[in-house]
Amino acid sequence: MMRAAGALVATLLLLSACGKSDQPAKAEKEGAETPGVTLKAEEVASLGITVQPAAAAQFTGRINGYGVVTALDTIAQADSEFLTAQAAAAQSQAAAARARALSTGEDAAISREQLEVAQSKAAADAAALALARRKTEAAFGLRSPWRDTESRQAAMRKLASGAAVLVRATFAATGGAAPRTLEISRMGADSKSWTTHTIWDAPADAAVPGRSFYALVDGSDLAQNERVIAAIPIGAAQAGAKVSAKAVVFGESEAWVYVQTVSGKDAQTFLRTRVDISRPVGDGYFVTSVKPGDRLVMDGAGLLLAHEANPSTEVEE
Repeated sequence: MMRAAGALVATLLLLSACGKSDQPAKAEKEGAETPGVTLKAEEVASLGITVQPAAAAQFTGRINGYGVVTALDTIAQADSEFLTAQAAAAQSQAAAARARALSTGEDAAISREQLEVAQSKAAADAAALALARRKTEAAFGLRSPWRDTESRQAAMRKLASGAAVLVRATFAATGGAAPRTLEISRMGADSKSWTTHTIWDAPADAAVPGRSFYALVDGSDLAQNERVIAAIPIGAAQAGAKVSAKAVVFGESEAWVYVQTVSGKDAQTFLRTRVDISRPVGDGYFVTSVKPGDRLVMDGAGLLLAHEANPSTEVEE
């Protein structure tokens, strides 16, 4: 009887030991079957991995070009020449009208010769005004918003005070009417941009092939003669997500981000996801392969890629 009881206890102990040894193997098998890279909590901490949700974003197709802020002295010189010619023409026209009135009747106060001199001066000043107008049109286009006196004064006040700048933008390929909207962005790390709707055709730029436009940009801090990036929005806005540039890693001739798919207390899983970085947005990229709210690896993505490429390498404690 005692022998039978001992055999039963030994059997139960053996089964219990087998069950315990099967649990880690089962967990390891499940981890191997989960897509992505699964790391223990201490490994995640050792790699310095941090995650951040992807922000929702919209992207509109664009035709890109380049531009330059027109120097204020160029605008002021052309405006001054036009106003001077306009004032001279108005004065000589008035003088010719007075001479005409004084040269008629029996009691004419001036001679016929004096009238002809006044009329000749008026004609010369009118021709000078026409030349100044054509020079302005040649420089700033036929459809500039300052063709009438009131609009001209308002535009020049804004330009002189720095409340607006005049940008000349050139695009390699665009046809039809002038665009309704232009986006002007500063080059370099400062990606600040401004949108304008005051746009008209500019004379062709002999130095740059393509079609040119002038645009009045309000409220910018662009400097005179500064080079800028110009864009014409096209098509409807597309919904997607924005991924930060620091979240992107490169491998196998592709761009990738790591998305956290499992966030457990003891282990976390990160899935490498391909992204298209052909649509830059600010300090990141607009993508559709990642959804808004997906938790992206921000710090440690490069180390995570190296660990995935060589999983036999132990993570340093």
